[in-house]
Amino acid sequence: MYHCHFSSEEQAQIRHLRYHHPDPLVRKRMTILWYKQKGLSHQEIAENSDAALNTVTKTIRTFIEKGLSGVEERNFYYPKSKLDPHRSKLTAYFKEHPPQTLKEAAAEIERLTGLSFTLSHVRNFLLSIGFSRKKPESVPDKLAEVSE
Repeated sequence: MYHCHFSSEEQAQIRHLRYHHPDPLVRKRMTILWYKQKGLSHQEIAENSDAALNTVTKTIRTFIEKGLSGVEERNFYYPKSKLDPHRSKLTAYFKEHPPQTLKEAAAEIERLTGLSFTLSHVRNFLLSIGFSRKKPESVPDKLAEVSE
C-alpha cells in the first residue's frame, strides 16, 4: 500500500478536477485520489470509485512519481507508418504525377521506397497527404448529328 501526502493546493485541485475535468478517465483518477486523501484502503477506493484494484494502485503510484500533472496526462498510442520517413518525397512526387489508380500508386510507392503495401493502406496514405477520392466521370454518348 502506498502512502502519499496531499498539500492543500493539491486537495483543492483534486476536488475541482474530479467533477470539472473534460476527460472522464481523468475525473475517475481524481476520484481515486480524493478517496486516497480521505484515508480509505485501496480495496475500498476500488469499490467506491468503480475502478479495478490495479487502476487504483497505478493511479496512486503515478501521483507519487509525477504529481497531479502525471495523473492528468493521457498517452495515446499512435502507430507510426513505415511511409512517414518518405512522406515529403512521396507527396512531392504524387503532386507532380497524380496516380490514376490505387494499383498505380502502390507500384510507384514500391518503386520509390522499396516498400510494398495493400491497396487500402495506399488509399489511406493518399488521403492523408491531401488527395481525394475521385469517381470516374461518365462518358457522354456520341451526340446524334443534327440533320440540317
